[in-house]
Amino acid sequence: MRLTLRTSIILILAVMLTPVTGATGLDLHWLWDDRCADCHGHSGAFARQFLRVSGDELQGWHHVHDLRLFLHNHYLAGKEVDAVYNMLYAQASIQERFKNECSNCHESASKFVRDRLVFRDGVLFSRITGHPVRGFLEHHKNLEPDDVDFYTELLTRIAHEVYRP
Repeated sequence: MRLTLRTSIILILAVMLTPVTGATGLDLHWLWDDRCADCHGHSGAFARQFLRVSGDELQGWHHVHDLRLFLHNHYLAGKEVDAVYNMLYAQASIQERFKNECSNCHESASKFVRDRLVFRDGVLFSRITGHPVRGFLEHHKNLEPDDVDFYTELLTRIAHEVYRP
């Protein structure tokens, strides 16, 4: 089959403009960067500055009791609402350690996960070495056991957000 130049260009553009996805789902960090970052900046910084966790609920300063409805009416739809809500909830619940402690070498956590890590049988592995992330972290930068736990949980959560089913 011979493709015309126009058809080839259309196919190339279609591939380039397709959102980055994991095995079967939309990358939430890509979604945030695509739809929200121009106005709200990085999702983690936004969550920590403008949202708060109260009990088991994520609240905005202006949208206190129904943040999910606000998200639905603010460029998100369907299952994206709960997924982004849960991502923001997790980010508002923890300190901004990756940016402060790791970004000099690893840029952003989501980019690091996309470029360097992969799930195999429910375990997070390095694409480079093939070793489990937890084992690598146990010998990385003199991390304490609590730090290894923190970063393993953080990177695993982000991997679930990036490679969402």
